This record gives sequence, structure tokens and C-alpha cells, in this order.
Amino acid sequence: MKVHRLASLCLFALAAANPAGQALASQPGQFTMTATDYGFIVPEQVPSGLTAIEVVNQGGEVHHAQLVRLAAGKTPADFAAAMKADPEHPPAWMTFVGGPNAVVPGDRATAVMELQPGQHLVLCLVPNKAGVAHVALGMAKPFMVTETRGTGLAAPNPDVVITARDFQFVLSKPITAGSHTIQLVNEGQQAHEVVLVKLARDAKAKDFIAAFEPGATAPPPGRPLGGIVGIERGTRGLFTAMFDPGPYALICFFPDKATGAPHFAQGMTWEFDVR
Repeated sequence: MKVHRLASLCLFALAAANPAGQALASQPGQFTMTATDYGFIVPEQVPSGLTAIEVVNQGGEVHHAQLVRLAAGKTPADFAAAMKADPEHPPAWMTFVGGPNAVVPGDRATAVMELQPGQHLVLCLVPNKAGVAHVALGMAKPFMVTETRGTGLAAPNPDVVITARDFQFVLSKPITAGSHTIQLVNEGQQAHEVVLVKLARDAKAKDFIAAFEPGATAPPPGRPLGGIVGIERGTRGLFTAMFDPGPYALICFFPDKATGAPHFAQGMTWEFDVR
């Protein structure tokens, strides 16, 4: 979830001073990261394979966990240098690999993603009330995914599929009340995400979006319930959510490669009622 250009990532070098501690290891098939204001507690090493990734928000603001993978031989320092040299475009050797999307303080969310071996970073790209991305305040952390065979999570069976295209969401069927395992499939030509929001009564997706614009003072008229942060075209991820009756929205905040405008400005929202 983000309402800004990726230029803020050029400030990743600040994350070297991230004061948050970190765990030493994780179990195959799952790991948990803790989000604070402004840092992550993340295992140093994570096994590869299909993995349930949980983020626990212990901060005072909305946070998510955007995972990115660096190409072989590239380091977090290389990433920082590349973003400093060209703040408008992430390097071609960086891949968005998803992760659990935004939740409010005290909440948690899980996303099931396929993790490939290599150097990774977890970033929070959500802006604060002044419009400054949390990553620019030190909210980034490196971790390594290690080669592990035969120990990944068994693939959950989704009962709803959300297909992301340029620029729309398409649902395989209406979402009803109750718990649903949802798969996000990116069939677009660029990275997309899905933020699931339980809207306040009579609120619209545009009202929720407006609450994250710089200078906004009113609280968001809704509650983010997770989802999947950015994934590249041709990839997928899963999440499970409980749907109580009421209005909901799906939103993509990712910026367009050509214009920098967020995808929601090009129509990439979906509002629906759960009955």
C-alpha cells in the first residue's frame, strides 16, 4: 500500500541505523516479522519455498511488509546506491515478491508467497501524515532466503481468485460472509498489489485513499485488513480474511511505470458489499 512515488526508496541507506532487534532464524514454511515505528524485527535467514509470512503491527501507525529480492551478487548497499542514482525507478535487478499488506496498530496479517533463494529486503512504503514513506524513516531490513528442499508449506486451496490487470481487479465470484482464502494473480504488465479495506458505512474507496494524502487530518473511514503487497506480472500470492457483512474495497496504490500516477487513479479499485 503506497500513495507516493518509489523515489522515497533512495533513502534506504537510513535503514542501516535501524535500531530494532532481529530474530536469528525461522522455521521452514513460516516466519513472523514485527513492525514498529519505524523498523522491523525479522529473522536473519529464512528457508526457501512456499511460506506463510506474518506481519504483526506493534507500531502506532498503519504498516505493511513489502518483500523485494535482489539479483545474485547484489547487496543492500547496491540497492541504496542504485536508488540514489535514479530515485524514480527501482533497479531492473530488483523483484517485488509480495508480502502481507497493511494492517492497523495491534493487528496482524499473513500472506503465502513463494520465496526463492537470495538476498531480500523488507520495506514499509506506507507514508506517514506528512507524506514521508516509512522506509525513509529507517523502516527497512535485509534478510537472506536460503536454499531449502522439501520443507515448504502445502499450497492452500483458494476459494476466490482476484486477477489484477492494467488497471482493474476481476473476481472469480462474489465474496460472501465468512472466512475466505483468496489468491491474487497478476496478469498485468507491471507490478500490482491488493489492499483489502473494510469501509465505514457510506464511505467509498476514494474517501479511504484521501486519508493517506499528505496533509490529511481526518482518520481513514475504514480499516485495512491486509492483502498482498506488490508482486510482479505472472506471479501470485494468497491470503485469508474474515468478511463480516458490510462494504469493502480492493485498492492498488502502486505507481504507474510511465506516469508515476497511482494505479487507483487509473481505475484500479473495486467496491463490493458482503451480505
